Amino acid sequence: MKIKWYGTASILLEHDGSRLLFDPFIPINKKAYKPPIEELAAIENIFITHGHYDHVSDVPAIFKKGNGKQNIYCTATPRATLVSKGVDENCIKIINPQDVLNIGSFTIRVLKGKHIIFDTWQILKTLFNFRIFTNWKNLRHILKEHKHYDEAGETVVYEISAAGKQILLLGSLNLDDNTEYPKDADLLVLPFQGRSDINKYAMNFIGRLQPKKILLDHFDDTFPPISATVNPRVFIKVMKQKYPDVSVIYTQPGAEWIEVKF
Repeated sequence: MKIKWYGTASILLEHDGSRLLFDPFIPINKKAYKPPIEELAAIENIFITHGHYDHVSDVPAIFKKGNGKQNIYCTATPRATLVSKGVDENCIKIINPQDVLNIGSFTIRVLKGKHIIFDTWQILKTLFNFRIFTNWKNLRHILKEHKHYDEAGETVVYEISAAGKQILLLGSLNLDDNTEYPKDADLLVLPFQGRSDINKYAMNFIGRLQPKKILLDHFDDTFPPISATVNPRVFIKVMKQKYPDVSVIYTQPGAEWIEVKF
């Protein structure tokens, strides 16, 4: 199984000719890596974890570039958003927790998720920051668009299996209290953004899920001033102390495949 991280929460999985693309997003930060839209548009199956701007807003353009040949899998609210943006409703498959999908060599199980709750200090340091002024045009754009991209309590987690391996993919750093998630996944895709106390906060989910390996994503600054670059150095250090057998993959977004030794 091969993995690419395009930035933000955009993940590509490929195995035996089958490809799955999760939460495709093209950064509005001019300094960030921007995946070629032609490459994204050529991927046949697009999965959405939730309906926020940085997970859904570029799907219509990607769909159009691919001549409407993709299958899009999402819950009801992002489906309504995508249809309102011109995506053919016949190409959108509504998913719900506990659904199981078989696509090529992949088996995908949908689990109920939960969006991260931003803490007060995280909100304050985002709003009262000089980056608000240096990224004013971005902010106006994000505020204008945000109202069209509701999460609506529909965040999902994907359990993806192929080649005897299991990947647990989160689009936001939180879990539903009443859902039983698989433990001991071969790889946990962990979005590392959204809390001022994220190093401590993230540990709660490591203990609950007990993965064998972790791939960090979403820590990059792709839609400033709302996003920011999050340095996972402290998290990685604590992981080595508390979970020395769990390796943390920390890389930069790009077009190269990430080497994951399962």
